[in-house]
Amino acid sequence: MKAAVLGAGGLGRTIALELSADRRVSEIVLMDRRGDRSRALQSIGRTVPISALQADVTDGATVRRALQGVDVAVNATLPEFNLQIMKACLEVGCGYVDTSAASPIMPGEKLGIHDQLALDDAWRSRGLTAIVGMGSDPGVSNVMARMAADRLARIDTIRIRWATSGTGVEGFPLYSREIFLRDALSPPVVWDGKQVVEHPPASGVEDFEFPPPIGTRKVHLFRHEEVTTLPLRLGKPVGWVDYKHAIDLNLVRAITELNALGLLGPDRHVKLGDRVVTFRDAFLAAFPEPSTLIGPLTGTLAIVVEIGGAREDGTPAKVRVWTLMDHKEANRRRGTTAEYFLTAAAAASAMVLIGEKRVPRPGVLSPEELAPDLIRPELESRGLRFEVAELPP
Repeated sequence: MKAAVLGAGGLGRTIALELSADRRVSEIVLMDRRGDRSRALQSIGRTVPISALQADVTDGATVRRALQGVDVAVNATLPEFNLQIMKACLEVGCGYVDTSAASPIMPGEKLGIHDQLALDDAWRSRGLTAIVGMGSDPGVSNVMARMAADRLARIDTIRIRWATSGTGVEGFPLYSREIFLRDALSPPVVWDGKQVVEHPPASGVEDFEFPPPIGTRKVHLFRHEEVTTLPLRLGKPVGWVDYKHAIDLNLVRAITELNALGLLGPDRHVKLGDRVVTFRDAFLAAFPEPSTLIGPLTGTLAIVVEIGGAREDGTPAKVRVWTLMDHKEANRRRGTTAEYFLTAAAAASAMVLIGEKRVPRPGVLSPEELAPDLIRPELESRGLRFEVAELPP
């Protein structure tokens, strides 16, 4: 399988490492607008040849040339480029994977996951497959929801919860700061059984008990793709879906207020020494940078999915599925954080399924459409572990 990784930042680097360790991958193409970043990763190709290209993913002609002969590509840049890269992949006959979708923050803005899923017929007609939102969450969380849902005949509630511990980073996002900022500026949503309903930022606060060693954390609603895809692609009616995480409430509120003041716009600049930068960039620079959080980071990341409903005989039931990843373990395996490790493992697993033509069907798929007996062994072979328990309904 010949694979392409578009974007050689922290996530792209980790995906490339994951692919280079897979014997089913015969060649890797790395593309980044900074050629030095992609060239620096050529050294990981001890067992597989790696080609490094300097290119901007917004240049459609260049991307199409780079994807010639590629079996499957992953977008490890910003999700605002998803649709452009999907178009290039479709035109050259290449499979596609990404790890998140762009959250719409303006009325009528079309950048979300549904614009990608709407391309299903076009991909199906070409006999090609794209798997979108295949990261840690969304991605692994969708797979966990499917694992729990397959045990029930009726789905009343799906509750997805995320938290991480770690000195100096608890309460901060451990993925792309730009993606987090955009998500924070987009109203959180829940599925109420009939439609997606927007809620105020940082609302729905509750204390949630995560598995040890995380323990109780305060969580709140946050914009996430699972809420909008699970009711459509899980294969059975769903009564309620929400997503809550343990990012610091004050951070989300501060972002909302700064945006209301107009300070996060592209035209608001500040002077830092002899440099002039946007206030937005200066603000994000104060966040912990995920790609640098390797050796010193301690703690654990937890993703929990709880589904309530009923069995075939009508008796009430509740299933909890969870996964834990220690930051030190992620560093030992791939020199990265738990968040990037889970995301890379999920993306690489999806790429292999597409490359080996083991996907359920052609078209544009969301992760919950992958049967657990298909995707779970791939994830577990890369170091993920899942726990499943039935709880009192």
